[in-house]
Amino acid sequence: MRLDQVQLVDEAITSRHSVRAFLNTPVEQHIIKDILRVASRAPSGTNTQPWKVYVVTGKKRDEIVERVCQAQIDVSTNPELAKQYTETFAYYPETWISPFIDRRRENGWGLYGLLGIQKGEKEKMAAQHLRNYQLFDAPVALFFTVNKAMGIGSKMDISMMIQNVMIA
Repeated sequence: MRLDQVQLVDEAITSRHSVRAFLNTPVEQHIIKDILRVASRAPSGTNTQPWKVYVVTGKKRDEIVERVCQAQIDVSTNPELAKQYTETFAYYPETWISPFIDRRRENGWGLYGLLGIQKGEKEKMAAQHLRNYQLFDAPVALFFTVNKAMGIGSKMDISMMIQNVMIA
């Protein structure tokens, strides 16, 4: 790889940032296809490429957002309903330890501070949390899946593919 290519890769990685507000501007299908074509070059164990990507826009996207948001609201008002929505694996630890909990708190309070949300403002925090499920108004949703029969390695494979989407 030439130096100028290395610099382009470095720039793509280091300029990546989280976006929590999108314009309602349609994204042309060829752009989405190109991003996914490039991202699918991610490494995977023995080239299994275990991912499947669903691209959702328009009315279908809005229906999914509405249903997921309603489920989140229902669970927040009736915690018993949470039993219907179980994770296939634990993303976060049962007990947080330092320095990870410290970083998480710093990030959370930094975000809330920018949004003018103070500690203890549970309704505002819940509304901001719901923004995740509203996809921050992004007009395109990408849902990434891996077959349940695949092992833990497939989670690493799809994670690399998703990162490629984020920097493509």
